[in-house]
Amino acid sequence: MLLGAVSIMVLSLTSCKKDKYGMVKIKGGELSQPLIELLALKIDNPREDATEESPVFSLEVSDFYISKYEVTQELYQKVMSGIPDANPTPSYFNDSPAEGEQQLKRPVERITWYDAISFCNKLSELEGLTPVYKISDVLRYSKDNAIKHATVTADYSRNGYRLPTHAEWLYAANGGEKSKAEYKYSGSNELADYAWADDNAEDMTHQVGLKKPNELGLYDMTGNVAEWCYDNIWNEKFEYRPYVDYQGPKDGVVKIIKGGSFVYLAAGTFFAYENSNQVNGRQSLRYYNVGFRIARNAE
Repeated sequence: MLLGAVSIMVLSLTSCKKDKYGMVKIKGGELSQPLIELLALKIDNPREDATEESPVFSLEVSDFYISKYEVTQELYQKVMSGIPDANPTPSYFNDSPAEGEQQLKRPVERITWYDAISFCNKLSELEGLTPVYKISDVLRYSKDNAIKHATVTADYSRNGYRLPTHAEWLYAANGGEKSKAEYKYSGSNELADYAWADDNAEDMTHQVGLKKPNELGLYDMTGNVAEWCYDNIWNEKFEYRPYVDYQGPKDGVVKIIKGGSFVYLAAGTFFAYENSNQVNGRQSLRYYNVGFRIARNAE
C-alpha cells in the first residue's frame, strides 16, 4: 500500500462503459487509520465509557467514478465554448508542446475552482445528466473572463459530473486493493516513470497519459498539473464517529489541491501539493500549474 498506511478498502474496479470520458468505477470503502493519522486531523478523544463495540472515527467513501486523465485543453474548449462569457482557452501553456506531443492533449490549467465547477455542470448538461452544482451571482475577471466569485451549492444525490472530494482523490490515488507495495508515489516509488515533476518536466505541462498509470489505471495522479478538489481545507474538529462521503467544512475560501505538478517536486499522494495558506488554494485564483479531473456518483 502507498506510504505503508493506506489499506483503503477498494473492492473492485470496472470501466464505466456508458461514459466517453475515460471514467473508472471504484468500489467504495474506508480510509485506513494509519492514513488518517498521517493527515494529522483534529479528532475528538473517544468517550471514557467507550467499549470495543463503540463507534470509532473513520472516513468512508461510497462507490464513485473518476476520470483516468486530467481534463485536457481539447475537452475544456469543446465544453466551455457553449457558455456565454466563458473563456474556453485559458491555459498558459497554449503552444509549443514537447516534441511528439499533441497540444490539445495537454491538461487545461490556469482556471479557477469556480471555472472547474462550471465545466462540470456544462458537461453534465451536454450528456443529459442532472448538474450537481447550483451556481449563482457569478462575477468574472475582466481580463480573461475567469470566474472570480460565485455562490455555489452542491447536491450529491444528482448524477452529473463534479470534482472529486479530497477523500475520493486520496482513495483513488493510493491504488486501493490493487496496490502491490508501500509506494511513495501514486503507483510506484520511481517518480520519473509515473509523473512529470520539477526534475523531468522541463518547466512545462505534458500530454496526459504518457507516464505509467497507478494500479487503478489512473494517470498523472502524481505530477503534470496539481488538481482542484471540491473541499474547503479540512481545518475543523472531527467528532469521534464514522464519516461517510465527507465533503469538507461548509465555509471557507481555500480549497484543497492535490497531486503535485511539473514545477514542484511531486510529493506523492499523501503530501501531494495540498495548499493550506490564503493564496495558493484560493478558489478565486488561477494557477498555471493547477487543473482538475472529474468524478461522478456510481449508478
